[in-house]
Amino acid sequence: VTRCVNSSCPAILRGSVVHWASRDALDIRGLGEKVVILLIEQGLVTAISDLYSLEKTEIAKLDRMGEKSALNLITAMAQSKNQSWSRVLYGLGIRYVGSVNAKILTESFRTVEELANASVTDLASIYGIGEEIAQSVYDWFRIEANRDLVAKLQAAGLQFAAAAKTTTTKATLAGKTFVITGTLPTLKREEAKELIEKAGGKVTGSVSKKTDYLVLGEAAGSKLEKALELGITQLTEAQLLELIEFGKV
Repeated sequence: VTRCVNSSCPAILRGSVVHWASRDALDIRGLGEKVVILLIEQGLVTAISDLYSLEKTEIAKLDRMGEKSALNLITAMAQSKNQSWSRVLYGLGIRYVGSVNAKILTESFRTVEELANASVTDLASIYGIGEEIAQSVYDWFRIEANRDLVAKLQAAGLQFAAAAKTTTTKATLAGKTFVITGTLPTLKREEAKELIEKAGGKVTGSVSKKTDYLVLGEAAGSKLEKALELGITQLTEAQLLELIEFGKV
């Protein structure tokens, strides 16, 4: 089977942009499939990088858009520039590279230059990255259009390097297991999970006797009921952040 691996190819542009904007990738609110189709049909977007040169007036002229929607979308795209290197890598839509594999790769290859210059052997030697994924990543970076796309996204201000590691890491949640339920006031669930894991904790999807804390947001459901039955300590978002910082509430 022959497949196109050029993310700027018109045949796959629509899916690429939708994937780039998806929740687990760059999480660009307001850039759904219908808006993507309009942008492509109007010739405003011919590659993912074109998103970051769009003007508010151009977006406002689209069908069912307006000044407010256009401003919100421009703001969301600006905010997406703060997303991590692992999310950016996942957003590029390289075949076989899911969000978990993207994190594994960016932990080993701290910059896009390191990743792009890695051999298939280098890639496959990483735990969790098999031969198939390694070959796919290697092939993707051999395509000139894909390298050009990365260069344009770098110029636009996207993150293609991991944040500098701090000299000290607080393992305040080491050995503790958390479950998150409901909608938190400021943190997205994935953000809360990352904070917990960075502090040495573990996040699972269901409440059990092994759960130490239930992080409780608005509109919590059956997980709260189970936690009450088992006598598990509940934390608000503020209490979670305090626990991460100081090791106690």
